[in-house]
Amino acid sequence: MRRFIIDTDTGSDDAIAIMMMLLSDDVQVEAVTTVCGNIGMEQATLNALATIEVVGKGSPPVYRGAHKPLMRELVTAQKCMAKTAWAIAGSSILWGNPKKTMRWM
Repeated sequence: MRRFIIDTDTGSDDAIAIMMMLLSDDVQVEAVTTVCGNIGMEQATLNALATIEVVGKGSPPVYRGAHKPLMRELVTAQKCMAKTAWAIAGSSILWGNPKKTMRWM
């Protein structure tokens, strides 16, 4: 079995990859770390938590990373992205308390 730590800004493409990895019998996702990118770090974290919850298989810890780049100003594509976490039916992350499942670094 291959073991992975996923580092992501959890856009739609990353969410699909996370889903595929969690559903694979050949992969063990050890953790997910979230960073800013196309969207801010807070939204990336909520998206990762919602994605993991919806899959319902495996529950790797989610760690928040850097909220901005270390060497330059943050530039996102937030204007092109939804302002809320994935609109996934049944995800308590969207309506509940994401801190209950998030581990803080």
